[in-house]
Formats: sequence, structure tokens, C-alpha cells
Amino acid sequence: MYRTSVHTRKAGLVLASALAVLLGSGLAGQAHAAQIDASLIPEYDRAAGSFTGTKFIQITYQPGSEAAKLFDGKTQRIEFSINGANASGMAELIALVNAALIATESPAQVTSANLTYSGVLKGGPDRLTLTYRVELVQEFSGFKLNQTAVDDIPMDVNWRGFVIEQAVPVESPEHGVVNINHPIGLLEETFPEYAQKLMETQARAIMTEPILDFSEIGDMRLDRWHSLFDPTFSIVSAGDVLSGDIGNAKVLSVYSLGECSIREGCPPPKEDDATVSVDGAELKVHISTPQPNSQIEIAGFTSIERAGNNQLLRVTMDDPTFAIPDFTIMVLLVFGGMMGAIAIMVLIKTRK
Repeated sequence: MYRTSVHTRKAGLVLASALAVLLGSGLAGQAHAAQIDASLIPEYDRAAGSFTGTKFIQITYQPGSEAAKLFDGKTQRIEFSINGANASGMAELIALVNAALIATESPAQVTSANLTYSGVLKGGPDRLTLTYRVELVQEFSGFKLNQTAVDDIPMDVNWRGFVIEQAVPVESPEHGVVNINHPIGLLEETFPEYAQKLMETQARAIMTEPILDFSEIGDMRLDRWHSLFDPTFSIVSAGDVLSGDIGNAKVLSVYSLGECSIREGCPPPKEDDATVSVDGAELKVHISTPQPNSQIEIAGFTSIERAGNNQLLRVTMDDPTFAIPDFTIMVLLVFGGMMGAIAIMVLIKTRK
């Protein structure tokens, strides 16, 4: 396994690449609702990506209530990983993803997937906190819209926005069958009787909100994403897709979504609330879904095109222009201004 090296003809692009690394590293520690980190080789119609859904639920109740007696001081954690399509429930999960991709009008299909699930329940005297994180690491293909093309390749991007609405039961190694796609799944495994009572209230809509929901990412037009290109192939986040044979591509296109900017502002989190009664105790159920985040790396130089109501990417193996993208220039100017301000501060301090 090796990393393809490319001789750089444009010095400014190296600066853009380094800056993209700085931008990406600043986002690594943040929690996001729907997150996609994917690498694609359009020439070979081969891709891999990490698709992660995250949600937080807080249920508040009166101290001393039946809910407080049940949950105060309780901590439950369900975590497991399942690798390979032959594991129990994984073939069904892949089929659901592929059906969801078809529903988004994407020809892409998943060929294999690994699953990591984390659900944490923590109770206190006046509130119960539920935290969920579901990650699918998938290999997929079919996004190449002209299978015979070796350059000037049209590429589907609707695969970014699939959502699985229904329950997804998966047999875990230690916890039996777990519904990984609905928040109620964690309560069904830890406090099944209470989960049933909660599902009979108006909180049902919140407790069945899908975790594997990437529709917000798919709805965001690519021309609203930040884009850079990297001739050094130094920005790689998804597996080994771009660390081996990448064909004839001489540049890496990078699209990022989720960071705050002057142009786009800060994507707001999604929130919902319900007030219900269980066992005579009033509950306030609050769900919070943080802002989406993505980074997509594509072997080749891309341009955005429209096909009816959809967008697609046109991919060439090399940059046909000699210009640095406007966003790159803007960021470099801001970055240069910051470095100048820091230099002035250092000079002032050294003269004191």
C-alpha cells in the first residue's frame, strides 16, 4: 500500500492544502448530529465513508417522583461493534441503506459495512440523560454515472442524503437484539416497561426519530459547501481508499460542511420538546441534534453541474485552470492578516 505522490506546479495550492488541514483539525473534536467522512475514486467507481448519527435526549422530572425513584443514580451503557455483512442483522441493515439510497434517487449502493453503536443512559435526582452515537463505515459504488468514462466523469452526489426511518434491529454480541436507529431502543433494553409507557404518550415521535438521518447534509447544495483542492493528497480521512492506486487523478478535491463562516454563519442544532405524563409524573422530554458536519474527498478536479432538480459533479483528472478558487484566496488573505497581527503583538511584547 502506498501514497501516490504528485509534483506541484502551483505553489499557492500547497498553501491551500496546508490551510485545509488546519481548518479540518479545528473541527475534529466537535460533536455533530450527522457526520460524513468519505473518500471517492470516480475513475474506479470506488468509495468508502464513515456515516455517523448522534442524538441527545434529556428527560426532566420532579425530585421524589416515580421517575426519580426509578432512574436516580442509574447508569447504563450499551456499546458494541459488528464487522462484516455476514453478521446477524447486517445484511438487513445494508439492504435498508440501499433502499434509502434509491429513495434519494442515487444509483450508489453499499457493498459492505461495519457498525459501531453506543448508547449511554445516566439518571439523576431530577433528570435522565440519553446519549446516542451510531457509526456505519461503508464501502459503496455506483455513483459513477458513465461507467465507460476515464476522464470528464459525471458523478452522483445524492448518496449524501439518505435516511432510514424505520426501526433497525441488530443482534449485538452481548446485549441481544437492539434497535440501533431509534432513541427508544436504549430504554427498551434497559427499562423495557418504562419504555412501553413512554411510547404510549406524545413523546413517541421524539423517541422514534431516526438516528441514521443524513437528509440535512443531502439537502445542502454543494455550492454552499467550502471547497478546496489539494495536489499533495495530504488530506485523507476515510480508510485506505486514497492511500493506494487512485488511477490518473493529479489533484484531490475537498468539500467541507459544518464549520462557521462569514458566508454561511453557524448551522443551528435541531431541537424538539414534548411534555407528557407517565405513572402520574410529568415529564419534559427534550431532544437535541447538533449541527451536521462533513468532509468529502474526491480523486480528481471537480466542478458542480445541475441535472434537473439535482446537482452532480463533473470530475477531471487534473485541474484544467491555473487559478486558485475564490474561497482559497479569501481564506489565505484572512490567514495572512492573522499572522500579521500575531507578528505585531510579538514585536510589541519583545520591546517591553
